[in-house]
Amino acid sequence: MTEIEIRDRQEQLNAILSSMAEGLIAIDNERRIILMNQAAGILLRTAPPEAAGQEIKQILAIYRDNQPLVYQDLPIEKAIAERDIISIGLLDNLSVKAKNGRLFPIAMTIAPLLAKGEISGAIILFRDITKDREIDQAKTEFVSLASHQLKTPLSAINWYSEMVLEEEVGPLNEKQKEYLKNLYDANRRMVELVNSLLNVSRIDLGAFAVEPSPTDFSAVADEVLTELKPQIDLKKLRLDKEYDKQVPSINADPKLLRIIFQNLLSNAVKYTAPNGVIGLALKKEGDNILIRVTDTGYGIPAADQGKIFTKLFRADNVRDKEAEGTGLGLYIVKAVVEAGGGRIWFDSLEGRGTSFFITLPLAGMKKKAGTRGLT
Repeated sequence: MTEIEIRDRQEQLNAILSSMAEGLIAIDNERRIILMNQAAGILLRTAPPEAAGQEIKQILAIYRDNQPLVYQDLPIEKAIAERDIISIGLLDNLSVKAKNGRLFPIAMTIAPLLAKGEISGAIILFRDITKDREIDQAKTEFVSLASHQLKTPLSAINWYSEMVLEEEVGPLNEKQKEYLKNLYDANRRMVELVNSLLNVSRIDLGAFAVEPSPTDFSAVADEVLTELKPQIDLKKLRLDKEYDKQVPSINADPKLLRIIFQNLLSNAVKYTAPNGVIGLALKKEGDNILIRVTDTGYGIPAADQGKIFTKLFRADNVRDKEAEGTGLGLYIVKAVVEAGGGRIWFDSLEGRGTSFFITLPLAGMKKKAGTRGLT
């Protein structure tokens, strides 16, 4: 290739980079910037020549919930360590601080650079999603308003249905009881959906409260298991409980803890075939309490596992088997766990079952002010 051809190729590359709407940064193996396009410079309020040679963390300061991410938690490091493309979207709630101090939300894709099979750096592509965030918040506020408006008439239907079914206003024949029972069950499912939508809207708006008090984890778990006993008995499931006597009462929000147990245990019962096994373990592990919920149910297909904590998602292999389900429970559980300073993960094999793990700090949940609690 001649020197003219090389220069022409370079000019073409510069034209492509300059015309991009997204910010693009390339870094070497030392995490230093080797290339930054014009869009990145505008977003970060930093001239590309000024950024060249600097460490990426000095130019691209990444935040979550207004707190800077520690070096090990940076998605750039994860992409390089796993040799995989990492995508960061609206739900990851990450922001970047520009040189002028402006903090703006971002969507980001990081791809490792490979040279002869070895990591030689990474390419970072990002964009400002402030408008997307505003649209998402408007939708969340609409869902919250609509759910509030729906809750009152649904509660009235529930109350009147119960009254009529209990024959407080006169006797019923068998056919009337059957129809009213179907009406009552359908309304109950609608109330559960509305409550879930309200919980999601409060989570997304950051409006839910955390009110810790001394809480016995085993007592809350047993209360939920008692409520699920009719379903457990109907499906002839074996329940294995393993409560570590060293687990102390800690400061936790009992309502939020109940949401965790109710969602995970009801899922274990719902998605396990008759004569299967479900398990619940509570253990003290270092500075944390470990909650483990296991089942021998349908399991989560490998292709679906990356989406299991997203809103309104249900795995393909359970939709036909279990018609009921909103796809909101695990999204809510993850938000509650993380608000309490904990972590959630799972292991699953399709057709063999699933194990969910949650750790919550023995130091307790931090109090958080909010307009309403979760239901």
